[in-house]
Amino acid sequence: MEIKDGKFIVDGKNRFLFSAELHYFRLEPEVWEDRLVKIKNAGFDAVSFYVPWFWHEPYEGFFDFSGLTDPKRNIVAFLEMVSRFNLKVIFKPGPYIMSELKNEGLPNWLYDRIPHAIAKTMKGTPHPTRVFSYLHPDYLSYVKRWYSEVSKVIKSFENVIMVQIDNEVGMLQWITSYGDYNEHTIEKFRTYLEEKQMKDLAKELLNWACGRTFSRNLVVAYHDFIREYYAEYLCNLRKFLSDEGINVPVIVNIHGFDMVEYAKRGKRYPIGVSQLYRASTDKNVILSGDYYIGNIVHENFSDLAIANAIMLSVQNPEQPLFSAEFQSGFQMDKPKLLPSTIDLTSRLCIGNGMNGINYYLFVGGDNPSDSALMGTYHDWQAPISRDGELRRSYYVIKDLISSIRSIEEELVNSKPVFDTYFGFIPDYYSTEHYKEHGLNAVSDIEFKRDVSIFDGVIRALKLLNYNIGGVNLRSPNLDLNIRSLWVFSYKWMPCHVQKILAEYVENGGKLVLFPEIPVEDEFGNECTILRDFLGIRSVSKRGWGTVYAFGIEVNAYHVEEYELEPLTYQFARDKKGNICGFIRNVGKGSVAVLGFGLELEREYKVDIVENVCSLLGISKALFIESRDFVDGYLREGTENFIVFLNNYDDYPKDVKLRLFTNYLGEFSVAARKGITLVVSKAELPNETGTKRQVQLL
Repeated sequence: MEIKDGKFIVDGKNRFLFSAELHYFRLEPEVWEDRLVKIKNAGFDAVSFYVPWFWHEPYEGFFDFSGLTDPKRNIVAFLEMVSRFNLKVIFKPGPYIMSELKNEGLPNWLYDRIPHAIAKTMKGTPHPTRVFSYLHPDYLSYVKRWYSEVSKVIKSFENVIMVQIDNEVGMLQWITSYGDYNEHTIEKFRTYLEEKQMKDLAKELLNWACGRTFSRNLVVAYHDFIREYYAEYLCNLRKFLSDEGINVPVIVNIHGFDMVEYAKRGKRYPIGVSQLYRASTDKNVILSGDYYIGNIVHENFSDLAIANAIMLSVQNPEQPLFSAEFQSGFQMDKPKLLPSTIDLTSRLCIGNGMNGINYYLFVGGDNPSDSALMGTYHDWQAPISRDGELRRSYYVIKDLISSIRSIEEELVNSKPVFDTYFGFIPDYYSTEHYKEHGLNAVSDIEFKRDVSIFDGVIRALKLLNYNIGGVNLRSPNLDLNIRSLWVFSYKWMPCHVQKILAEYVENGGKLVLFPEIPVEDEFGNECTILRDFLGIRSVSKRGWGTVYAFGIEVNAYHVEEYELEPLTYQFARDKKGNICGFIRNVGKGSVAVLGFGLELEREYKVDIVENVCSLLGISKALFIESRDFVDGYLREGTENFIVFLNNYDDYPKDVKLRLFTNYLGEFSVAARKGITLVVSKAELPNETGTKRQVQLL
């Protein structure tokens, strides 16, 4: 398989990759064929599965891939059966696989052999999850041996098209709020500081002892170091594969959606992205997200669009947007997952540019004896139950696949059309260990980033049906073809990011900053590049207050007051008349500053964002007129535009559509349904008011 220009090319053909997660070790071999028949009949290209280390090396040095000790260990027979069905394989050998298994899939005996390689807390005690220090040489030596043995299986089958290396690296450290302070890791940290010429911090670390906290500056440096550490670990795993002659694309899977709410949120997902995106330097490394949104509703749909924008900002441009764990069930029976959710989330992400989905979990089963974290049954509300029953969600996915296959070639050769872009600053999500070191002030940025992005300005763009791309502002150069950029900014911002944004505007970009103007760098040192560039003489920051923006009253969670140079358009003031929001032209570009915290607890506030768009000349390609909100996405191919419309509510809606200046007509979108329209470019003359010929899917 080849990864090129945002597409999966399988056996020389452009494909939208549909894969189903099936765990052979959770099923009796007698039912393998039945499950594969059902997967094939649904229209899938591939199956995906974890290969648990503990299952295939139950005793140190004894490997069983042929079912000698248990028929369910006969992965060779399983792969032979998969090959007969002409299905491709996404192979996931860990070492960490998570998947609700004890030790996250690692063998028990490993902990007895190398206890000194287990990560340590700040106090010097073993990490509560017993996660290993990923780069400890003794741990890596065992992983290398495991990869060497399991690679023999991979090389025996030509239908293995991707290998996922590890799973959700850094997740155990993040969710427990315990980092890794093993002696080996600390020594690597000290070397890192010396290489970065951070001599004072290297000295502080040299004098550090277990039980003590880091200074703020050392915590900032630790977050940057640990992200390089994770990337180096994943690079090692990839090298272990290539040393064995395996050079298929590898998947790096990212964690972060919330757990058990009826309608989950993705507010913490960017933390996982910030932890792992640095591993995507090679075109054959595919970043993938765990997309678990629960039931999609009006209140959370935009989280998926924001997650997609962030993924597009950090992944290699050759890579397709892809999810190796796209929710088709859930590990518990709450939230009860509606089949309509799977259809709607799939359509949203496909419309947003996704070209591959692995539905997780597609087939339920039972855990091997004494291996489960959550009981024997592992049904997962899967479209194919643990007993082989076809649930309603199976037929929903089957119908969706059929629909996508009917436009597959045009779809995968199309690109998403973005009206504007979100500027992602990974540093703002490099915060998971602050509280561990007593730096509770991090709660302020956590609150502001979550509300500003997911419940405020960026969500407002989606409610207004602007389609949003993503830009990683840690990159050294900013694409000047990006006409407009929306950036959450905090009181601190790395100096190089401030410089990039100033140069972007100077060269003609349109920039929107919210809700603060930075006056420091990430270490707390004064850095006023943006403030000075914008002609702000002084900034006064305070907490909650009332602001009037474009005549709309806002009870803002953060308010700033600015003293400005003249020739600035002012659109927001507080009760005392102080300037809180403005637009000014600088160089060849323009900047809008929303110096107040905007939360959409009342959605009429979206008019503030719409007014900013109007003043900056930010326009939409797709116009949707409806009494109630209908979500829309647009992809452009060589001959056609492809429009995706989603209705997240339980009643039907009628919409009128315009594409650029062209009226497409009126359409009905049923309750909890999505529709796809294929619009021929040849049917789009420049006049308006005439209904065009469209293909409705």
